Amino acid sequence: MTTTDATPADHDHDDIRAVLDLANRFEAIAADGFEGQPYHAALTALAQEVTAQPGMAPRVAHALGIMIDLIGESDPAGRFAAKIAILREGVGLLEG
Repeated sequence: MTTTDATPADHDHDDIRAVLDLANRFEAIAADGFEGQPYHAALTALAQEVTAQPGMAPRVAHALGIMIDLIGESDPAGRFAAKIAILREGVGLLEG
């Protein structure tokens, strides 16, 4: 498909994919932090990358909120509390 053949639905799909890709990058950083690796610099850099894109930060923060809820619901023992805390830190950076 060429650019001129793209429909608004195609652009919406691309936007959703971009949001999910960014949320997954936050999750990967949180997983590293959960495993004891340094993560603050990567988390801050990714948040800055996201906030530099107009309108993206609230959408990624929303996706991370859903991710946090899903992880929390599937982990009643709280084994992933540190990972959730890192994701919440990411949301905080996005919300400024």
